[in-house]
Amino acid sequence: MLFFYPNFLKLIYPILILIGSLLLCGCTGSKKYFKAAEALEKKGLVNEAAEYYLESLQRKPTSVDARVKLQSVGQKHVSNMSSDFFRNFNTQQTESSLESFEKLKDFTSKSAALNVVLDYPKSYEDDYQKSVESYCSKNYNQAYNMVNQKKYNEALTYITNIKKYNPNYKTTQQLETISNCEPLYQTAVSSLENKNYASALVSLSKIKARTENYKDFKELYELSSAEQTKEFILIQPKNSVDNSEKEIEEYLFNNFTQTATQKLSNIKLINNTPFEETNGSADLLSNNTNVDLIQAIRKATGADYFYTYDVSNKKELNTGPTKSSYTSYLEVKIRKNDTLVITEYQPVNYNLVKGSRTYSYDYRYKIINAFSNQIVSSQTQNMMSQDAMEYNEFSKSFNGNINNLFPYNPQQTAPSAQYNPRNWRSMFQAKNTLKSFDDLKGETNGKAINFFTSSVTNNIK
Repeated sequence: MLFFYPNFLKLIYPILILIGSLLLCGCTGSKKYFKAAEALEKKGLVNEAAEYYLESLQRKPTSVDARVKLQSVGQKHVSNMSSDFFRNFNTQQTESSLESFEKLKDFTSKSAALNVVLDYPKSYEDDYQKSVESYCSKNYNQAYNMVNQKKYNEALTYITNIKKYNPNYKTTQQLETISNCEPLYQTAVSSLENKNYASALVSLSKIKARTENYKDFKELYELSSAEQTKEFILIQPKNSVDNSEKEIEEYLFNNFTQTATQKLSNIKLINNTPFEETNGSADLLSNNTNVDLIQAIRKATGADYFYTYDVSNKKELNTGPTKSSYTSYLEVKIRKNDTLVITEYQPVNYNLVKGSRTYSYDYRYKIINAFSNQIVSSQTQNMMSQDAMEYNEFSKSFNGNINNLFPYNPQQTAPSAQYNPRNWRSMFQAKNTLKSFDDLKGETNGKAINFFTSSVTNNIK
């Protein structure tokens, strides 16, 4: 080794010098690579020189010198790689033969793309296919044995090797499915035996991402999903005295039912049960003295939770419209004679009109665990929708140009106090009507429905 080491350094030293010089100079041009290739060729490093001649021609496909050199030196490089393949193939070094032929194909393909045709024995194509067959067969047998031994991770390593050359080789796809799914399947079965349905569903979902036809996956997935699904009863309030609030509660009940049926996942609403419209049911469910009654309802319906709600403190507020009187000034130019034009600012009275309309009510809910009779979540939220208007209107009809109208008298107002009147002028075309209470009521109810959905999704788990 002591004698070999200096010789090895002597061999690679020219290559290191050339690579280093390219990096230091930031060489990106064809000419630099061509010169480096010439230096390598003089050192007898044909294979390395050919790669640099290829790089030079790729950077400048019109270079005649690079093309000529690639044709001659590149052919020597191809012959060397052909010899490597021949030797590896005939000594049954399968992986090495595949690697050497792939390098050969890569180099000749890149050269051909530049219209430089380099030759190698075409019989090697058949020999390469034999190497591929031998390689796939060897890895397939290993993968098959690993699957039989339930060593699925090891099997996947061999399967990856096969897929590099022939993904459809024999039953490779089936072996891959087993190797990926069987560990997950066994984990899911074990979780189901321990009634850990959440864990089982995680494993089964990973299987589902690959295939839905693995063993009895569908049945196990449906079972796990069903066990994960929580069921609740929506209790419709019946104690409200105010008829308008009763109307809201009934509207919300119908829409809550529809929303829960159509949009909630892993949460099921139990409807068409007599318990959802029992007078005083919300108070009964919250009373710890009625544990037996609550458990009886739970057993009769299968409910995991009860959802109770009511509406109170409904308000409709109409503010305004209020009018505040102001004076604006219209710029008027008056011609006195052929040479004199006087600018005057004539007062124009207008009103600033403001108004608002508000619809609101308090929405209170409770979510109760049917097994423990404990309140899981309870909240009162004010549901409100509001509309406002603020606009200018003239006290009398106005026929002038509004762009000549100012909210101040420019002749009497200091320049520092003047401002761009564009926004003020736009208020003469601003919205001057309010949404109806029916519209505001619809918006408020929509907010309550969204609040119901979030309260169920966040607390029923």
